[in-house]
Amino acid sequence: MFKKTVAALALIGTSFASQANWQAGVGYVNLSDSPSGYDISLDGVYGSLGYKFKSSDNFYWVPELRLGTGIGDDTIDNYLAGSVLNTKLEMERYIALSLRGQYELDNGVYLYAAPSYANVEIKASGFGASLSEDEWEFGLGGGIGYNFSNNMAAELSYEQFDGVDVVSLAVKFDF
Repeated sequence: MFKKTVAALALIGTSFASQANWQAGVGYVNLSDSPSGYDISLDGVYGSLGYKFKSSDNFYWVPELRLGTGIGDDTIDNYLAGSVLNTKLEMERYIALSLRGQYELDNGVYLYAAPSYANVEIKASGFGASLSEDEWEFGLGGGIGYNFSNNMAAELSYEQFDGVDVVSLAVKFDF
């Protein structure tokens, strides 16, 4: 009985894996904003994991999770009584959950739109102290991608979260 159960589970697992539409990716992300007249731009890298559900001919639903961290910081110059006081801003963590609607054209190009729910933790350092803050925000975005092969694609995305512009460039791998 035990051997039959193990064999059945192995067969089901193999069948599921052969039909899998998992996507994993790596990407670069830039967040930019202009609060109180200061231009802020932070860079990061992320990894992503998603799954493509075919809805109809050429249309897919793709839930996706992105996890990342900062690789570039920014500095705000504050002027107080004739002195320049610098505040350094760093992206500590980047998390985004999205549900993409994706339409694939016959030439390898695909277009997508997605609502997203994201969290970015920002660390501000200056004046001999540091402070971290994070906030979850809903956003909306879209993009364009190109399938180089059945297993590899590149994407360019734009999203906006409460006035913060998010541009990303990613490479995706299907498995």
